[in-house]
Amino acid sequence: MTDRADPGYAFGMATDAEARTRAASLYASAPEDFIAGRNALADELRAAGEDDLAAAVKKLRKPSVVAWAVDVAARGNPEDVTALLRAGDELRRAQRAAISGGGQTELRAAAQARRGIIATLTDAATSALGPRAGPHRDAIASTFEAASVDPDLGSRLREGTLDKEAAPGTGLGVPEGFQLLEGGAAKGKDDRAAAAEREAEAKEAERAATSAERDAERAELRAEQLRAKARAAVEEAEAAETEASRLADEARTQRRRAHRARTRSPDR
Repeated sequence: MTDRADPGYAFGMATDAEARTRAASLYASAPEDFIAGRNALADELRAAGEDDLAAAVKKLRKPSVVAWAVDVAARGNPEDVTALLRAGDELRRAQRAAISGGGQTELRAAAQARRGIIATLTDAATSALGPRAGPHRDAIASTFEAASVDPDLGSRLREGTLDKEAAPGTGLGVPEGFQLLEGGAAKGKDDRAAAAEREAEAKEAERAATSAERDAERAELRAEQLRAKARAAVEEAEAAETEASRLADEARTQRRRAHRARTRSPDR
């Protein structure tokens, strides 16, 4: 297990954060342009002698459809993002108060306030996706919900650099009091065992998703390389065609000159 007090760990975290900062404009671009832009940025950084940062940039993953839409909404509505994160904090405070015997009114009000902000941001994200948004709406809303109670996700939401969808309680950060929001009072051992099993399943699914995303990135990079070769071949073919046309014109000109020379009167 990595020791978070280790300076190397802290450096790695800082490098990852700086990589996302340097690549921020890529998250705002179309997803299909991300990999080519990321690789170009990594090459620029390596050429400038920033090898560690270049390596960190090269590891950045292309945002999923859901993450891209959430990032677009976050970039376009920073005040709503701030309100969402504040609402998440207020919800946690209301949960703690409820545990201590406080009334449920504040808890319901905090949850309702957060739902309203999530709905607003979800509308903005689905608008960015257009007609293809339908199947993704629930995942978009869940991602905003998770970010509202997870500090790491919340920070990336502010940056507009999320690269995958998230859901509360899937191992992406355990928000304080979130289980109480779901089930009320503390659960027994059986519920904790069931929660641990769900967590293990979620982590396995996350590993499978990560592997699939990496395979997709490699496939897309290969496709981009093939497209580049195809474009180069087309340009070479066009250049060859132009040269062939020029040579044909020159041949016709020379044939006309030869014809005139043969038919010219001896007296001239």
